[in-house]
Amino acid sequence: MIPVLRPERLRGRTKLLVLQGTPFCNIDCAYCYLPDRAVKARMPVETIRAAVRWIFDNGLGRDDLTIIWHAGEPLTLPRAWYEEAFAAARSAAPSSWRPRHAFQTNGMLIDDDWCAFFAAHGLRVGVSLDGPAALHDLHRKRRNGKGSHAAAMQGVAALKRNRIPFHAICVVTAETLAHADEVMDFFAEVGVTDVGFNIEEIEGINTGSTLAKHGSRARFRVFFERVLDRAASYGIGIREVRGVLGAAANLPDKEWPGNDQNMPFAIVTVTHQGAIHTFSPELAGIAHPRLGSMVLGHVGADSLAEIVDGQVFQTLWAEIASGLAACARRCAYFPICRGGAPSNKLGELGTCAGTETMACRLGQQEIAEAVLGRVLNEMGRDVVLAKAS
Repeated sequence: MIPVLRPERLRGRTKLLVLQGTPFCNIDCAYCYLPDRAVKARMPVETIRAAVRWIFDNGLGRDDLTIIWHAGEPLTLPRAWYEEAFAAARSAAPSSWRPRHAFQTNGMLIDDDWCAFFAAHGLRVGVSLDGPAALHDLHRKRRNGKGSHAAAMQGVAALKRNRIPFHAICVVTAETLAHADEVMDFFAEVGVTDVGFNIEEIEGINTGSTLAKHGSRARFRVFFERVLDRAASYGIGIREVRGVLGAAANLPDKEWPGNDQNMPFAIVTVTHQGAIHTFSPELAGIAHPRLGSMVLGHVGADSLAEIVDGQVFQTLWAEIASGLAACARRCAYFPICRGGAPSNKLGELGTCAGTETMACRLGQQEIAEAVLGRVLNEMGRDVVLAKAS
């Protein structure tokens, strides 16, 4: 049984602080989980200061804490706003904190001025690209219904022109599965050297997935095997490979058995209104019929001790911990995924206490089989070669 958590056990646990500078997004992706992406609100700079102060004053912060600006399109806010935001974060953190900021963007607004800003602040940049235009524009559309690929590629061209490193995140839908070669050829031609693959998930307000159909699991396995082949030939790093190998190299911690999405306060998300969430960032901002808003408190009002003792956290944690324990008992893949994501369980099963989801079957189990299968094949080949020599 996972023990009751006290604030002192959470010291230094927060690796990632997700700040929602704005919920607004300038495009309307078919698979988006965000409920308020048409709202053009802006996080007050004082809320940024309060959020960072809350993390460190409550003992959660680490010197390598990363702030990621997400849950809306971050580049819809002006650079001058970020200059204030970064200064506010710096002023609220201890002197030992090494400022680390990251943007996850659709890339459409990136230009030379943004690239100069990225370089000046040493920002880490991720661009959402679903492959070539024919695939990307199926689901990543502008609000007028037109595709967003051409504008995103102009942003990528600016990054390359200014020599700004970036990685790509590609959402895999049912349409993607027949086009592994085209997807990897695209990333190679663009010059992307690091890609992460997110399956089209059921979570937040996205209540369906094109992958939730018979035969998708086998097709996904074929797709990902081919991705690994092409990635090796092109020298492209795959996020999921690093994740599987990293998990396989380290046994689950008995005191902290889960992953960053199901262990409390490993990730903290603060909305533009100052509401505090933990666990999967995708849980922030949604209104669940049974669990409500899942807001734990607010950065200007509630301490970590009050939040941990509060009914919202206790209810959510009890449910997540139950699912985590069930996964540990029943699933052979637990050492790799460490219990899955509460947002997927809630979206697919209606409860965070559940176990296997489509997201884990495709995004964890099939990927683990593909990656570890290749490692074992390579080990076997090395043994044969050693014996032959």
